[in-house]
Amino acid sequence: MNDTQLFVAKTYAGLEEILKEELERLGARRCRAVTRAVEFEGDMELMYRANYFCRFALRILWQVHQFAFRDNKQFYEQIYKYPAERVMSPEGTLAFSVTMSGNAFKTPLFAAQLAKDAVCDRFREKFDRRPSVDRNAPDVQFHLHIHDNNAALFLDSSGESLHKRGYRVADHPAQISEVVAAAMVELSGWRADCDLIDPMCGSATILIEGAMKALNIPAGFFRHDYGFFHWSNFDRKRWNRITDEADIHDDIPIDFYGSDISARFLDLARDNVRQARLSDFIHLGRKAMRDTTPPRTPAFLIFNPPYGERLDMEDIDTLYREIGDTLKQKYAGCTACIISSNMQAIKNIGLHSSKKSTLYNGALECKFLRYDLYSGSKRQNPQTFINP
Repeated sequence: MNDTQLFVAKTYAGLEEILKEELERLGARRCRAVTRAVEFEGDMELMYRANYFCRFALRILWQVHQFAFRDNKQFYEQIYKYPAERVMSPEGTLAFSVTMSGNAFKTPLFAAQLAKDAVCDRFREKFDRRPSVDRNAPDVQFHLHIHDNNAALFLDSSGESLHKRGYRVADHPAQISEVVAAAMVELSGWRADCDLIDPMCGSATILIEGAMKALNIPAGFFRHDYGFFHWSNFDRKRWNRITDEADIHDDIPIDFYGSDISARFLDLARDNVRQARLSDFIHLGRKAMRDTTPPRTPAFLIFNPPYGERLDMEDIDTLYREIGDTLKQKYAGCTACIISSNMQAIKNIGLHSSKKSTLYNGALECKFLRYDLYSGSKRQNPQTFINP
């Protein structure tokens, strides 16, 4: 199936434009950014490519049917009409999820049940057998988007969320999503032309995402499974061609440095770096931020300090004041980028940001701020500044 198809790439709020640009670089056509997603057109090969290469997508949905309906009977008939046997067998498993707005159904659960019955009845009619339901790991995950009396039926080509790259073997209690970390690296302005430092590295996600970008390692390089692997129309040869497109660098002239005050968190970071096969590039050490210095300048710092959930106000203000003092005293000639949901604490950094974006770390709305750290006075280095 090489004809043009419609896809939707889901992402976090605030990342729509960089995802759109990424998809266009991969060859997507007619890209359109919408809320927390990008709609685009392409063939099935592009769907494979987007799953493997996209750093800013959470999942890739393939739209297989779109229809209007008046009542439950017509809704059922339209779902029944879709030839689901093209992507699964009667021995396979399926699941339905529903996103709904409007009053067409009392609950999303009822719509999902009706849709599941329609698909299973079609198989029973054609093959005298029907697929079973597996809500945890189905062969085919269907998504229904229902708005008033209009519906779109999608297949989830990704399976597990694409933020699960496959390199994380140890979890940090306040870890950042791999997709958000990749977005921080992209939005920082760092272009892999100087060292990257994370002085509060936690599980090392930001450093790993930075190293993968610099080494041109695809986002999905470490994953072993995708939703479309379980479809009956999966083309293994085509998939192998896609993965062979990756032009991974053997070496680069920069390094990555991470530190953390916690020995336990540093052990987590080492496990993840080792799993990502990046131990030759990412150097880790135990120390507080105030004790760090850049091995060489210029360098970029990108980090995710605590927001204050586990610290009282006096402690969090002191921490951010210490961050600002360290940046001013030890990182002249560098650039620092920080994400935080605590705008009151950020004021204690005592620096003016040159760039500000809104990102979401889980459910928390955060600001992502860039600080250009000059040697000498601001008068000697003129720039337009904005307050945090």
